[in-house]
Amino acid sequence: MKQQSRTAAIKRSVGFLHFIFACVTLLGIGFMYLNSNYGRGLEWLEAETFEQSPDFTKKVQADITSIFDYIRYKEIFEENGEVNYTKKVLEVTSGPGGERTYTLNDIILYGKSLGYYLDESDNYALKGSPDQVDDADMEQLYVRWRCYQSEEELTGPDQSFSTLPDLTYEILRRFSSYYSIYSRLMSDFTNFYFRIAYYSKNSAIYEIHTNAPEMTIDDMLSLGKYIYYAGDSNDLAVRTNFDSTFPSIPAMMSQNNPYNSNQNYVVVGLDTSYKANDDYSKAYQAHTRSRKAFSEGLYLVAVGLVGCLLSLVFLVFASGHETLGSKEIVLYPFDKLKTDFMLLLMLFVTWLCVHFVAPAFSKILHLLVEEAYWIRANRITSFGFIYFCGLLTFFSLLRRYKAELLWKNSFLYHLLETLSESSFKYRLTISYIIYLACNIFLITLGAFFVLRREENLFQSIPFLSTMTVWVAGNLLVFYYLYRNSQQTDKIHEAIDRLASGETSYKVDTALFSSLEARLAEGLNRISDGLETALAEQVRSERLKADLITNVSHDIKTPLTSIINYVDLIKREHIENPTLQKYLEVLDQKSQRLKTLTEDLVEASKASSGNIKLEINDIDLVELVQQTTGEFEEKYALRRLELVNTLPNEVIIIEADGRRLWRVLENLYNNAFKYALENTRVYVGIEDHDSEVVFSIKNVSASPLNISPDELTERFVRGDVSRTTEGSGLGLSIAKSLTELQGGTFQVTIDGDLFKAEVSFPIKN
Repeated sequence: MKQQSRTAAIKRSVGFLHFIFACVTLLGIGFMYLNSNYGRGLEWLEAETFEQSPDFTKKVQADITSIFDYIRYKEIFEENGEVNYTKKVLEVTSGPGGERTYTLNDIILYGKSLGYYLDESDNYALKGSPDQVDDADMEQLYVRWRCYQSEEELTGPDQSFSTLPDLTYEILRRFSSYYSIYSRLMSDFTNFYFRIAYYSKNSAIYEIHTNAPEMTIDDMLSLGKYIYYAGDSNDLAVRTNFDSTFPSIPAMMSQNNPYNSNQNYVVVGLDTSYKANDDYSKAYQAHTRSRKAFSEGLYLVAVGLVGCLLSLVFLVFASGHETLGSKEIVLYPFDKLKTDFMLLLMLFVTWLCVHFVAPAFSKILHLLVEEAYWIRANRITSFGFIYFCGLLTFFSLLRRYKAELLWKNSFLYHLLETLSESSFKYRLTISYIIYLACNIFLITLGAFFVLRREENLFQSIPFLSTMTVWVAGNLLVFYYLYRNSQQTDKIHEAIDRLASGETSYKVDTALFSSLEARLAEGLNRISDGLETALAEQVRSERLKADLITNVSHDIKTPLTSIINYVDLIKREHIENPTLQKYLEVLDQKSQRLKTLTEDLVEASKASSGNIKLEINDIDLVELVQQTTGEFEEKYALRRLELVNTLPNEVIIIEADGRRLWRVLENLYNNAFKYALENTRVYVGIEDHDSEVVFSIKNVSASPLNISPDELTERFVRGDVSRTTEGSGLGLSIAKSLTELQGGTFQVTIDGDLFKAEVSFPIKN
């Protein structure tokens, strides 16, 4: 008894050690996996310093570009080295006598009224967006001059007219970039020093831009890293001790040269001792921490794997044995479950852990891990739960194998035992045995008569009788096989018709016999059941459509009252900021509920076909251009760029203009809600002779772990976290409306690329 207790204690201890080593391994993997240098192998640990890393080179290149951006912005916003808020930045006109000039201060004040602001904590990034713009402000103005474009650039038709909010956004965006560069490279304590000088041909006029006027060129070249380029050199080479040669510097020097001369130079010095606490210093510290974390993770993985392997080997040999060395196998209550049931149960438990327990546990990790690594942290957590569930399953199977119950203690084993006595198999087996025995007997008897060597074998009655019985018997077997195949064909035909939707099809049971007749009767009962189910389904769909319509109608009246009273309260100019915030939330949610109610009614009508269409000739190219124009400003709020590829011709289709506009609106809104910020949305029209295809493509901000067919179903959204506004009805409504008008709607998903295509026949 003591030996059993000691063995049990040892196995528990080793099992606990295996758990600890597994956690150590996962922790080490986390240090390596949740690392900015993940995927670069191991060479960078010894062979690469921070100054040799790709991140360092990218940051230097970005700052060099920022220097030349700053030079351009100085001319726009500065005067005598300081920001001149009275400087004219925009001149527009709305017609004769409607000339207006705006200073930088005017634009800033107007931008504040629209809700824009510079976020000091985020490098003075331009934040905010207009909550509501007056119709008067949306007037198209003729741009006579603006600070960030030359007269040549203003000659284009797309640059001559714009609205005041759009012009304000463009100017404030450049002012935000100017402020960000100035705060990082000009006003704050930095490790990045530069000097850019331009001279006229006789050197009488010159411009010098620098953030360290007290430093000479030699001072900058003596820092840890340097870049030097002179425009009057005989080649385009850039002198530098960086790993990159920065080939863009000569081009940027030439583009920003105010004089027609090659007397210019640029020198950049970077203090690699990182005395200043700037972005370079922080990046250097982060790189050092990353290197240390990766090394520690590698060590933990090695230790954890060795410990896991040794403890696993011991547990494999000791599992199931009451004492070390004994041959008797002891099973736990869990091991007495049916093997196949246990596998399904553990598969379900694993699924629960991955989809519910692991995400809940990941929320804790999100408190410790940067947001950029949350997806990787979720993967590690899921893998950990999968490993431990798999480990429990493995040891249960191992104990069953040792006890010789792995196969015998399963439902499949008992099922096969039961099937061995089934009527179909029994009939087939017995029939074949009898047929084989009869053939052997008759062939043997015929061979016996042949061996008797009678003079006239074909006149021998016994031989002829034997051959007649043998042939007749085989013909009879063939007849039964042929009849059975006919009945099987009829059953297959019935199944095909039922599967193709002909649910009222019935089989004539008089043509069948034996078990096939029972099968035919079963098919007829299935037909009756399908008819009943189809009728119930039609009735259910009708009731659902009526329910949605009635409920939506009942909701509209109180919802309209809520929206109206919210609007009346907003006109009272409440000064309490808390009440204003509550009122804003109430306004947003009521408007969203109104949109959802309208979408529900639209989806119900579209799916049921209960819509009256007004088919007219429509120029699809013009309609897409109008839609793009209406969405450009909205897309700019999320920094999405619309790229149009439209033919320069008229393409006429037959469709309902209002319904087709709704299809395009839903597709544009879908891209606006779910596209990754700072990306492009591609819109195109292709003429395929007999039909025209409209397409819209974007890169999804969230992983699209869903099939295209599911994405076009009602209430299904690609954003599984549901962090964006939406009801999941947009694509479903667009598809239904397209098909009602005789078009085709198709969604394609390739990784994170979402593409929707709408096709219509071209009217000849």
